Amino acid sequence: MTSTDERLKQAYDILAQRNHNRGITMKDLGTVLRAAGYSPSNSELKKHIETKLGATYPHQMFDLKTVEELTSGLKKRSEKEVHDSLRCFDYERNGFISAQELKYFLTTRGEKLTDEEIDEIFKDLDIDQQGMLSIEQALSLFFVGDYTE
Repeated sequence: MTSTDERLKQAYDILAQRNHNRGITMKDLGTVLRAAGYSPSNSELKKHIETKLGATYPHQMFDLKTVEELTSGLKKRSEKEVHDSLRCFDYERNGFISAQELKYFLTTRGEKLTDEEIDEIFKDLDIDQQGMLSIEQALSLFFVGDYTE
């Protein structure tokens, strides 16, 4: 990576501030990478880190330079790919998806998320009184800065 990816830097800065600028944790690393448009599963990320850095430990902190180095070899997803994935839940084709259906999907498919992980995601989402989530609003949280095609 020759220059700092702005989305990566913005996401990193937000989470590093929470850690008193000491870096980010392993848990936050996945969040930062996904916010910047990369799409590793938790197990793929762990394997990628071990390949690049060797053994890791649960409370390890990552600085921005290390995070940037870790992006090498990771696949970046486009806004269109994420949008198309979310549209699968938009049965009425009105730009909204059911939070309950999204939660069910996240707990039963692929790399299953825990209720705690899903609650963490959902606290940042603008779910309306009827339990619906705007796809556009969700995309604005998944992508920091400019979207990619």
